[in-house]
Amino acid sequence: MKSIKNKLTVATCTLLSQQSGSVLAIENAWEIDNSFLYYSEADNRVSVAKFVATVSGDVSDKDRVNIQVVLDTMSGSTPSGAVKTSGGGNTVSGASGGGGIGVTDANANALVHFNDTRLANSLTWTHLHDDNWSIDYNAAVSIENDYRSFSGAVTVNKETVKKDYLFSFGIAASHDEIFRVGAGDTPVPLSQIADNEVAGEGTRETIDLIAGVTRIINRRTVAQFNLAYSMSNGYHTDPYKVFSVVDRATNVVIAGSSYYESRPGDRTRTSLTFKLNHQLYPSNNIIHGSYRYYTDDWDVDSHTFDFNYRIKLSDTHYFEPRFRLYVQSQAFFYMNQFFVDDAGATLPPDFPKYVSADYRLDDMVSITPGIRYGREVGTDGHLRARLEYMYQSFKHSEFDTNKAIIFQIAYSKRF
Repeated sequence: MKSIKNKLTVATCTLLSQQSGSVLAIENAWEIDNSFLYYSEADNRVSVAKFVATVSGDVSDKDRVNIQVVLDTMSGSTPSGAVKTSGGGNTVSGASGGGGIGVTDANANALVHFNDTRLANSLTWTHLHDDNWSIDYNAAVSIENDYRSFSGAVTVNKETVKKDYLFSFGIAASHDEIFRVGAGDTPVPLSQIADNEVAGEGTRETIDLIAGVTRIINRRTVAQFNLAYSMSNGYHTDPYKVFSVVDRATNVVIAGSSYYESRPGDRTRTSLTFKLNHQLYPSNNIIHGSYRYYTDDWDVDSHTFDFNYRIKLSDTHYFEPRFRLYVQSQAFFYMNQFFVDDAGATLPPDFPKYVSADYRLDDMVSITPGIRYGREVGTDGHLRARLEYMYQSFKHSEFDTNKAIIFQIAYSKRF
């Protein structure tokens, strides 16, 4: 029987890694973890099928490797940013090119069809050093029909002699390449769709920094605090999102007045995260709570509250209700449509440099209740399943609500 202190050390590692099999993997040389997630929005909007396979194991007494492969497919229809009254044909492609890239004098549809496939691979190598030091080295690549991402990261961890504190510092860098499927280009920001003005492939560079401390408060409580900072420069505009120019007097979209959006070329982000795990006595049920504050120089501020309560039904299975609340403010350049007083005008000289009607940048409230069930299966096997319902409301967007069902099933096996 391992001591409470060792168990809390394992829990500390779990808080840091946030990987489902971390606790079990510590005591075993190798583990496989496979999961399938299905996400489906109401009204035939976006649907996602995601497969994740992970293999991790010890390659020496000081080295551990983790290999992960992710394959997901996405399809359905998504808001383009155009208002519903615009009508017209498929003048703008879907989020990954579904429907082709047609160019006419009509306005963009408010909803566009799309489909996409993503393959992502990552490798993490952890090396233990003397005096309670460890270093994680990570490399990852993600390929989509219209997006490529390459990243690397290094995280240094230091435990105190008593193992009641764990300090971490990490740095990551990524290079992204963005382009429209079938064309390999990006549209000129603030250009009319009908004009078909194009630029080259978009690229973006990002640096992420994270510092954290995990503290074993007592025999049943572990807390963690993280500070993250991110700087990105390059192409941040969505090449498929548009906005409509509307006559103020009639509230009707001006013929042919659908334009591609434009976003700033750089972004800085800061977030603070606090997590707490507490095991109740004598039930041994576990409370997981977290709060995250996020802010960036696009004026997007958000608060995320996440609460899980794991109820131990027996030594082999558990039941876990969950509730998540997310609140976000809109970006400074967000507007659902742009009004003009002269129906014959295009964009006025004082038109803002940046504008987007992407509903994801609007004021938003998202509520996600859910439930998870897990149990041991056979020898060193663990089965998990979760079901969640997500409801989102938007203050100004053309589509003011979004509803989705999320289902996931996973199985891990230790050797």
